Amino acid sequence: MSWALVDELQRRFPEVEPFPRPHPPEADAHPGEESGGTAARPAPARGHGAGQVFTHHVPGAWVPAGRLVEVARTLRDEAPFHLDYCSFVSAVDWPAEGVFEVTYHLFSMARRHELLLKVKVPREHPVVPSVTGVWRGADWHERETYDLFGIVFEGHPDLRRIMMTDDWVGHPLRKDYVYEDPRWLVELATQRQREIDGLGLGERA
Repeated sequence: MSWALVDELQRRFPEVEPFPRPHPPEADAHPGEESGGTAARPAPARGHGAGQVFTHHVPGAWVPAGRLVEVARTLRDEAPFHLDYCSFVSAVDWPAEGVFEVTYHLFSMARRHELLLKVKVPREHPVVPSVTGVWRGADWHERETYDLFGIVFEGHPDLRRIMMTDDWVGHPLRKDYVYEDPRWLVELATQRQREIDGLGLGERA
């Protein structure tokens, strides 16, 4: 794990924005604490919001959506990156800021290092290019993110729900999501109620 990867990425793509980095252990050390120790320090917060800035312990950067695929190909194919495995794609909903953060966890099998990418997309138009042409394994992860957040991965070969039913209303991991019974569930409950009524269950003499 090395922030040098982020520095190299920014050198090639000046428009990427590196994550805030953790302070060097020496700078954070409390009196009496050994240099480099971490046990006595409170766990740092993660994420961002409300004007707060947090550090990230996995090296990474925000990437403009329009450059995502080009950056992804570079990270997969070129030294020193060789990030050949996209292990996870997900998102975070920030309704107060009006954005989603789409997150990509990347790993190099050969070099044993990792990198995190984030892409911000507006909630009113949540569209980001698919990276399935770079990492085929991103296919189901992008479908899951589409299903649960409603983020559209442009160019995905088969973008459809993967966890919820096709007639599910809304996207359950959005923070403003309000549950509605899907039509099939309403029909099933209605049918069950008819069957119960036909058996006379619950009637009193």
